[in-house]
Amino acid sequence: MPDRKSETRWSNGAGADHDLIIVGGGLAGASLAIALAGRGLRILIVEHQDEFRDRIRGEVLMPWGSLEARRLGIYDLLLESCAIEAAYYSRFRSGSPPAVRDLLATTPGETCCMTFPHPQMQTVLLQHAESLGTTVTRGHVASSVTLGDVPRVHIGGDSKGLSARLVVLADGRDSRLRSLLGFEVRHDPEQLITAGMILEGEVDCSEFLAGNAPPPASTINLFYDPKGGRMVIAMRIAPGRNRIYLIYHKDVLPKRLSGRHSVEEMVRQLKATGVPRHWFDRARQAGPFASFDGSHRWVDRPYRDGVVLIGDTAAATDPAWGRGLSRTLRDVRLLRDQLLDSSDWRSAAEAYASDHDDFYGRMRRLEAMETALLFERGEAADRRREHAFALFARDPTRIPDATGLGPEAPSDDQARARYFGEI
Repeated sequence: MPDRKSETRWSNGAGADHDLIIVGGGLAGASLAIALAGRGLRILIVEHQDEFRDRIRGEVLMPWGSLEARRLGIYDLLLESCAIEAAYYSRFRSGSPPAVRDLLATTPGETCCMTFPHPQMQTVLLQHAESLGTTVTRGHVASSVTLGDVPRVHIGGDSKGLSARLVVLADGRDSRLRSLLGFEVRHDPEQLITAGMILEGEVDCSEFLAGNAPPPASTINLFYDPKGGRMVIAMRIAPGRNRIYLIYHKDVLPKRLSGRHSVEEMVRQLKATGVPRHWFDRARQAGPFASFDGSHRWVDRPYRDGVVLIGDTAAATDPAWGRGLSRTLRDVRLLRDQLLDSSDWRSAAEAYASDHDDFYGRMRRLEAMETALLFERGEAADRRREHAFALFARDPTRIPDATGLGPEAPSDDQARARYFGEI
């Protein structure tokens, strides 16, 4: 982390209404405000929702994301309020023995996964940002943004707007303001579909199904069915509340699973992938149930004329791999570091955009490798998987450790060739 410098460095923004205006008070926006608190900055968060609602959002930090949360000073806050540590990662592949990983003992930062209900996480962080001096306005929509040396955010029908040294858009993967400002969004072809549902009741989807662990340790459970082109990720996010995701190749099912009429088929698919049947004996589906396309979407160089993009607004990875929240915190930390390292915020935002593109490109390559090997259909793909899995059994280092390392896991041509068993 850069050295902290005198608060006088911020004086060149005195002519603006705020130093920083953040549109979006979710994980990205609130975490950035918290990370910059205590430095004399005038920060405004504009959040259009009066209350956060469950919309099938990410609810897990990977170990490398937990490390980012520690660097940003929010890990303990979440753990004390709404989060659960999952110190193990258990993988079940049909036809193979289970593999249980002790994350604290095997990750570079000695960190583990963290799970939580998404709306509660958002509420905790936004309230904490406000308690640290951030001004928060809720229930009002940022209708437009004016680019320039001193960018402006217009709220509702306000034609004058509020000025800032820097405007941060953190309003999600479908950001309307991003489109209005002309940022070009690129995307990969659709490959995987993710269906998410909540199970409530006397069931713990983070229970240990193989091996032993000291209570009350939790695990993330992953089930993979190569022949069926399906994968399930299951976790407990709160007492009596669990999130289950079914990930499948787009050609596996004739239509997407969504709504109450699809719950029975969802359960059938989950059981066929290896999920324990007893999970459904004392639990019920609750909340929204829907499916969505997981293709990557991103903006190259997510900064322009006083406006910077972070989190899903800048780039969205495939939710099938559960790295979206970790990636968001990497964005926040990179931008935080650049802003603290320079009084020239335009140059700092440009440097952040370069940092972002570098690590996001590596994540996109990693996930493209995983998707191709694990989910592509056809006889050739089946033979390639069988060959690669046999090599993994003899040499696990062929598998890039995306769980522990995130974007630092190797994804170059040599890593890809080793992963596919080509060398």
